Amino acid sequence: MRAKRPTGTITKKQARFSAGLLGAYVLVTLCALGFVRLAWEVRERETLGFDEAVLTAINHASTPFLNSFMPIATDVGGFVGVTLLTVVLLGLFIAKNEYRRALLVVVSVAGAALLNIVLKLVFARDRPDLWEQLVHEAGYSFPSGHAMASAALGLALAVALWNSRWRWWGLVFAVVYIAFVGYSRLYLGVHYPTDILAGWLVSGVWVLAIALLIRSKLGHQALRNLP
Repeated sequence: MRAKRPTGTITKKQARFSAGLLGAYVLVTLCALGFVRLAWEVRERETLGFDEAVLTAINHASTPFLNSFMPIATDVGGFVGVTLLTVVLLGLFIAKNEYRRALLVVVSVAGAALLNIVLKLVFARDRPDLWEQLVHEAGYSFPSGHAMASAALGLALAVALWNSRWRWWGLVFAVVYIAFVGYSRLYLGVHYPTDILAGWLVSGVWVLAIALLIRSKLGHQALRNLP
């Protein structure tokens, strides 16, 4: 017969859960504050010198191969690319009855897309026009839609797989995918660096907030069921 745990005793499982929640709340707060600070500086045009210097340096390192490759490769972070990847992940999670992980991915990606539309209308920042661009992009620049979409998908996947044996694969994919899409937008000259950073920060807030909403509810239910 299993002995009852003394009242007030905190198990390792509870401690890990609480530490995870605290860490997530801290990250959400830092990302939110970072975006607010960055948005203010962009609005006041304080970042323009930095933005143009970075874009100019990237443009000076351009090559004929990358000029042909980047316009195609950047689409993995666009509407079609992100939609296809999302559908594949949903299919895999649903096939394994991982409905909450599927929910995290779809809400993260769809929500980020809607947030991006709203934020672009709010800030109405014009796109860079420093050289003849390899691709034509319409609409506003801040924050980057490609950066937000890829970050939402990558972060959602990393969070969804965090407690599985695929944790590090998910994390590596997220980092490489998010960084590549962000760099491709800079290489093509269709976004400022601060557009990319803003997209990452907003998606960080959004995805982690959704994960907290799901994990906290499920976590409390699981803790109540502990013997």
